[in-house]
Amino acid sequence: MPAAGAIKATMPADEGGNPCSWLLLALLTIAAAWLRLAHLGSKSLWLDEGATVTLARTSWSHFAWVWWHGEANLQTVYFLLMRAWVLGGQSETWLRLPSALFGIASVPMLYIVGRKLAPAGAALAAAALLAFSPAHVYYSQEARSYSLTIFLVLLSSYYFVRSVEHGQPRDWLRWTVVGILAFYSHDFAALVLVAQASSLLFRKISPVTWKRVILCGMVMLVAALPGLTYVFRASPENLHFIWMPRATPKKLWHLVNFFGGSGVKSYLALALWVAGLVAITRTRRRDPDAFWHGMLIVSWGLLPAFITALVSLRHPIFMQRYLIFSLPAMLLLAGAGGFVLRRMHIGAILVVALCTMSAIAVVKGYHKPREDWRSASHAILAAAQPGDAVVFFPFYTRTMLDYYRDRDEQASPRLHVFAPQFYGGGEDERNLLQALDTDPQQFPHVWVVLYGADSVSRNSAPMSAVLAAKLQRMFGPPETRQFTDIEVLKYGK
Repeated sequence: MPAAGAIKATMPADEGGNPCSWLLLALLTIAAAWLRLAHLGSKSLWLDEGATVTLARTSWSHFAWVWWHGEANLQTVYFLLMRAWVLGGQSETWLRLPSALFGIASVPMLYIVGRKLAPAGAALAAAALLAFSPAHVYYSQEARSYSLTIFLVLLSSYYFVRSVEHGQPRDWLRWTVVGILAFYSHDFAALVLVAQASSLLFRKISPVTWKRVILCGMVMLVAALPGLTYVFRASPENLHFIWMPRATPKKLWHLVNFFGGSGVKSYLALALWVAGLVAITRTRRRDPDAFWHGMLIVSWGLLPAFITALVSLRHPIFMQRYLIFSLPAMLLLAGAGGFVLRRMHIGAILVVALCTMSAIAVVKGYHKPREDWRSASHAILAAAQPGDAVVFFPFYTRTMLDYYRDRDEQASPRLHVFAPQFYGGGEDERNLLQALDTDPQQFPHVWVVLYGADSVSRNSAPMSAVLAAKLQRMFGPPETRQFTDIEVLKYGK
């Protein structure tokens, strides 16, 4: 295909596509649904999902306190949704179902957004890559806000393009409202909003449009202030976690693997991204509208990571999952690359190969181990006697035992838990030491739950040497059971 044809191919031919495209999109959505609903409840909840359940079940007054002093405001919309959702059930499958549904809905939504920015073939390729994306499937099967926020970011991008191109007040209003919802679904979505506005530097727009962008941006900023002030209100330990990494070259390559897949998949994705970037660059002089569409994709895909990397030079926050909201843009860029590589169907072959290998990776991922709080909790509850003591390191992992104990409350023994409630009061390790000093025989057994064996999480909150020595002296060596990323010690006869 000649260069001029490649350049022109980046222009949307029509927003609706054709019946064949919609049929293929329907099939892709069905495949996406199967991948996200299969094995949805097969694995235990992990620690962050346990926090979701706790916030969904706590009282409104406690929720309001956590919203103001803790991190609940960072995912407000999702937690409010889950407070209503848990009324219908609390199984792992039910808790993760909203994430799966938003993940499924994001596949056709990406195609709709893609048709605003690229030809039907490129948009369809992006939707296919999202349908089979291991990262997207993974977070569509987690009781957290990531898939909801991705859907809202897609909706925000759709209304942003409509607002700039058509200038209708209702579209500016929708962009503003959806942007606020996206921010309060996850605060890192704000970086996508910044990327959207920044893309206008690559387009000639009227002063009226700039005024509307600034006005809507100010409205979103004012609405976001209660959430943004969290960084000033929260305690230091709730802002800076030692497991948050800096943006090293190794972490940047991990981000490439996160977006494109691991191993060979990453190199296929890189080839598609380079082809997409070259095609966008060639439209700069010949087609300003196509160039802006392309630079919106590029800004959305790269600017959030760049900003996060800069911030991480001082405050490490370079978490892959916090940048997942750029995933749709990276897949749109890959779809554009696949579309321009039409000679000998090279682009289609790369996209199909990437989707096939990604689907295999997703299926294999169903069987990869994860924090097995279900088995650890059931092991304790099945063997514990009434009056046993349980202590957790770190203390907040008690939310997992609370969840699984409440699931089968009638069969659960009454235990004395030495760990504060989630952002609430309660006894801790010091109270256990005092109790043992007062009456060494009052607990038939003492159970110690250690999270994150051989990990930073474990090292950040180990059992104290004083407690370990006292339990060893009173009960002798413990019985030890290992679960995925969890160790359970049982002291007592």
